[in-house]
Amino acid sequence: MPVELTVLGSGDAFNSAGRGNACYLLRDALGALCVDFGPTALMQLKARRVAPNDIDAIFITHLHGDHFGGVHLFLIDAEYSSRRERPLTICGPIGVRSRLERWHELAFGKASPNRRFQLNFIELDAGQTREILGRRVTAFPMAHMQPTDSPLGYRFELDDACVALSGDTAWTDALIELAQGTDLFVCDCTEASGTSPQHLSWEALAPKVDLLRTRHLLLSHLGASMRQAATTIEGGHVSLAEDGLCLTLSAGPRTTDTGHAI
Repeated sequence: MPVELTVLGSGDAFNSAGRGNACYLLRDALGALCVDFGPTALMQLKARRVAPNDIDAIFITHLHGDHFGGVHLFLIDAEYSSRRERPLTICGPIGVRSRLERWHELAFGKASPNRRFQLNFIELDAGQTREILGRRVTAFPMAHMQPTDSPLGYRFELDDACVALSGDTAWTDALIELAQGTDLFVCDCTEASGTSPQHLSWEALAPKVDLLRTRHLLLSHLGASMRQAATTIEGGHVSLAEDGLCLTLSAGPRTTDTGHAI
C-alpha cells in the first residue's frame, strides 16, 4: 500500500485557531504509527474512525505536554475500552519512559490491573539510527528548550517513501540533513514573523527553504499569525498543515485527500 500521513493535530500548545495538539498518523504496508500524541490526539483518532488498536507505535519528539500529554489517555483506553492485546512500542528521547510513567500515575494511579498487552519503550539518542518495527528510523538533534530536554526530529525511511518530522525547533543546521531527499518534511513553523530560540517562524525559515531539499514542505505547529498569513505563504512545494489533512505518498505524483497534486 502507499504511504499515507494524516495530520491529527496541526496546532501549537495553545490550540490556536481551534486546532488540535501535535499528532501525525503515518501508515504504510507494515501498519500504523503516530508521531507525537498531544492531549487531543485520541479524540482525533476516533473522529477519523481510526481504531486505536491499529497503532503499533508512538514516537515522541520531546517531553512537553502538548506533544505527549495524550499518551496516558491512549493507554487507559487500551486497557478499558479498546481491550488491546497486541504489543505497543513507545519511542522517544532519553527519559521518555520515566516521564510517561509518572504522567500516567498522576492521572490514573500506579496500578494497571487490566493491561493485557506488552508495553515496550525505546529511548533514542540524537544521531542514532535503528530498525524499529521494520522501519529504518534516524533521530536528529533539534533546538528546543535545551539543555533541559533532548528534542528529536525523526526521519523514517520506508519502502515507498521517506518522511521526516522536526517536532518543535528553532533553526539548526541539523534540519538540512533531516529533510534532505525526503518526499515529505513536516516542519515546525509556529509564527509568521519574529525570532525565537524555541520555534521557527516563516520569516526565519523562508530564506532557508531551498536548503531543505524536500519534495513537499508541510508547515505545522501553527499559531494564529501563521493561519492568517496562509495565502501569502502557500505555493509551489510549501503548504500549511490542517487537522484532517491526508497526504498519500507513492511512486509518481503525490496527491492530497482532495485530489490535488503535491
